[in-house]
Amino acid sequence: MIYLNIPYNDRKIVKNLGAKWDSKVKKWYCEEDNELCSLYDVYKNDITIIGEDRTFGSNKLYIDMIPKTSYFKNVRSIFTDCDWNLIRHHIYERVDNRCECCGKKRNKYLEAHERWEFNEETQTQKLVRIIALCKLCHSATHYGHSTRKKNMDKINIHIKKINNFNDEELTEHIKTAYEIWNNRNKIKWILDFSIITNSGFEIKNLLYN
Repeated sequence: MIYLNIPYNDRKIVKNLGAKWDSKVKKWYCEEDNELCSLYDVYKNDITIIGEDRTFGSNKLYIDMIPKTSYFKNVRSIFTDCDWNLIRHHIYERVDNRCECCGKKRNKYLEAHERWEFNEETQTQKLVRIIALCKLCHSATHYGHSTRKKNMDKINIHIKKINNFNDEELTEHIKTAYEIWNNRNKIKWILDFSIITNSGFEIKNLLYN
């Protein structure tokens, strides 16, 4: 039995080719003698992210807003849907489907957040780590975006709970995060996805920079 990483839009295709759905692990698979096995390199299920620093930023929950000049330039938009699904499910599985900030187990609705290292001297925004977050932790992380449509009282309470903040500490944290974000908005960053490209994935959107 070989498990495959099947993009949502391809599910009918692989089903017609003989793939089967394992409801327990929520993955498609095929028998070793099935013709789908020849597509294993396309739908491969095992990867290693080379050069990732999983200690970067610790597992602390903090506001980590993306600069305006880097909007829509992320792994999800730069690489294929198949590659992105493979990467994000790898992130979830290696932590047993638990949010890496609050620790709660989520068999559904985990999200992958990219953590970046910013070098103002070289104007380089380097992807260093991808972390698994629950929806609430992810909404808190993208605080500025969340203010447009999320329940901010719920998010603020969550940040205080996870970090043991009082109201003053939360206010200071938000203020500092916006100061950092406003400064980073002034720079057109050069994006470095080397931990992904070094892991065997190819950039498909050549207009990302």
